[in-house]
Amino acid sequence: MSQSNTTTSILGIASGKGGVGKTTVAVNLALALCAQNLRVGLLDADLGLANSQIVLGVNAPLNVSHVFDDSKTVADVAVETQHGLLLIPGASGNQSLANITSVQARSLIDQILESFPDLDVLLIDSAAGLSSANMSFLDACCMRLLVMQDEPASIADAYGLIKLESRKDRLKDLYLVPNRVSSEQAGKRLFDKMNLVCMKFLEEPVSYLASVLQDDLFGRVTRKRETILEHYPSSPATKNIAELAAVLMTKLDQINAPSPARERV
Repeated sequence: MSQSNTTTSILGIASGKGGVGKTTVAVNLALALCAQNLRVGLLDADLGLANSQIVLGVNAPLNVSHVFDDSKTVADVAVETQHGLLLIPGASGNQSLANITSVQARSLIDQILESFPDLDVLLIDSAAGLSSANMSFLDACCMRLLVMQDEPASIADAYGLIKLESRKDRLKDLYLVPNRVSSEQAGKRLFDKMNLVCMKFLEEPVSYLASVLQDDLFGRVTRKRETILEHYPSSPATKNIAELAAVLMTKLDQINAPSPARERV
């Protein structure tokens, strides 16, 4: 599948290591884009340990496992949240889905775009790690966000993903998102550290998007099946995510991706 075949901007959200808050960033970023009057889809591509529906606080009786076994279509399993977000739920505890082929991954994306051609943005929340299925999901994207934390394992695994992207000559469309940092300045310092490593060993830079600050509110709203944008619209966390969404939309224009900024009636 080629990004140019659709008017939907396909964005991948990845992390080299699990447990860095990638899904929390993906879900809240998707909701922030919805708040900008965009038609947004979120594919939970962590097909073995999916949890986007938990972060969103929605019930998802069906998931992509039913698409892969041909018992349901993508339209059947998709869930529209009260926020206007279209969620395509992944499966949890299904080991076979954690090892799908690259062909299956590409086919799933094609089916989503065919079923929902009105999507402005499709966010793909990929699983942690560097499996062939994960990389196939990222191959379909016009832009990739790499979520990382300031701790050794996260930095090392993030560099592994960056190195693979470098081999495909597409670092210009890869953006780092430092997560759970104490300040924007601390996030920028983490980016500078990673960028220095990339310049030394890969001889090319990576790009910085924005940082997500440490805030216990993210965990509290998940436990209460709430969302920060709806239930805490004036919170620093909501402002932080809204700023991340604004920077993202600007970058989309800069990389000449199809513009999602069209008015709806």
